[in-house]
Amino acid sequence: MLLMRNHSFVILLSLLATAALPARAALSPLASSCQGCHQPAVNAATMPALGGYSAARISASLRAARDQPEPGSIMARFALHLSDAEIDSLATELGKPAKAQAKVGARP
Repeated sequence: MLLMRNHSFVILLSLLATAALPARAALSPLASSCQGCHQPAVNAATMPALGGYSAARISASLRAARDQPEPGSIMARFALHLSDAEIDSLATELGKPAKAQAKVGARP
């Protein structure tokens, strides 16, 4: 029963988080998986929202997570198997154009 309740809670959070996303073209499955954690509705202190970051900053962060992972970082597990082309594609899809960037925190 507890497992079913937790599963229902996760589904509810996912639905609420998806509803909070700005209207935009449908995201690729890989980019959608990023948005599952990196959005304003989730804990911004440990998983900052990607909105407002440039594509260059997102790609640099993904490459750093892949090539020089921080101990205990879950991002290294996600980035480890991404090619440079996949990182660039994700960053382009998720990042804001340079002139439209908002001021945001220290790391994506």
